[in-house]
Amino acid sequence: MMAFLTFAAEGPNGQFIPSDVKELYFGAAAFAVVLFFLVTKLFPVISKALGAQGDKVKAELEAADAAQKAADAEVAALKAKLGNAQADAEQMVAEAKAQAERLGVDLAARAEADAAAVRARAQADAEAMRAQAGADLQAELTTKALAIAEEVAQANLDDATQAQLIDQYIDQVGASS
Repeated sequence: MMAFLTFAAEGPNGQFIPSDVKELYFGAAAFAVVLFFLVTKLFPVISKALGAQGDKVKAELEAADAAQKAADAEVAALKAKLGNAQADAEQMVAEAKAQAERLGVDLAARAEADAAAVRARAQADAEAMRAQAGADLQAELTTKALAIAEEVAQANLDDATQAQLIDQYIDQVGASS
């Protein structure tokens, strides 16, 4: 650079080499000294700084790769959990459907049993009513038969014949019902 300034300070002479050759030698020696100091002192510092920067970039890339692998592993784990959750949900739905079906069958069986019990009670009540009606009818008939028998007996029968007629009438009514 110094040589350039030196060339610029002089006027143009139409030649590439200056008119004073000593100036060229001193300029070249100064350039060599500056170049020597640059190569021995500045370039190693620059090289070291660039190497450190490269190492830093490498470390950051390795950290980024590790973070990417960790993120991929976490995504895979989350997908597995999601898959398990979906399978669990499907299993829960299937179990709920099965339980609802069992409950429906149980309710239908219980309703059928209740209906059968109601029918049995109704039939028992009907039988009891029929028996009660038969007993009431027999009592009513007995009362009427006694009344008729009393009228007939008073008219022309004695007590023994009257009792025999009543018993025969009751037996006939009891056999027909």
